[in-house]
Amino acid sequence: MRDLLMGLLAALLPDPERRDFSRRHGGDPAGWSLLLGLVEFLGGGVLMVSNGLDFFKLAAERNAAMFLDKLESATMTTKEVAAYNLSGVANWFEWLAQPWTWLLILIPATGLVRLVTFGLNHDAAGEPLAWAGIRLWQHVQGRMKRSRDLVRYGPERPDRLVPAPGGLTVLASRPKDWTHAVTIEIRGKFYWLARKEERQDGQWWVHAYVLEEMPENEIIRSLIRYE
Repeated sequence: MRDLLMGLLAALLPDPERRDFSRRHGGDPAGWSLLLGLVEFLGGGVLMVSNGLDFFKLAAERNAAMFLDKLESATMTTKEVAAYNLSGVANWFEWLAQPWTWLLILIPATGLVRLVTFGLNHDAAGEPLAWAGIRLWQHVQGRMKRSRDLVRYGPERPDRLVPAPGGLTVLASRPKDWTHAVTIEIRGKFYWLARKEERQDGQWWVHAYVLEEMPENEIIRSLIRYE
């Protein structure tokens, strides 16, 4: 039962969140995506057509009543007759301008994408509204993190190199992708990362990368040239 629920939840998520969720919780999102695709394509298609027919029926009755009223009062001009002849096109635009119309179109369209994706790749396709919600939340989180970092680390500024016995420390206002697996070349000397930490540096905090000088006989597997 748990795997079925996890598979259903994973089928709603976009990549790469779906793959990460499936890796951690299991489930088969592809099968659920196929089932959701059938329901969305058939059920959503019925809802969309039904809504359209109801709207066009009301619009046709309204236009016919206006036409008869003008016709009986003999006040209909040539332009109004032409406008009535084009009222069918106007009805389409009016229907597309309704707030729920695009949601009704989105449902069978999403189902069709799910079916095609499963048929071609035997894979799942995420829900557009879930994708929009996740991306919006990630954007908000990113802005909040940048705001927190700005308060803690201050504006971006040049790095400072602090010499130390057997190595040096790089003080940076922004994080670097340095790991213990890489060799860092600075001013013709080679270092590796001993540790990284945060330190207060005056008004702001900084990322401190403590580097140790490499022995001459060490093999360099990955090199970063620090400018």
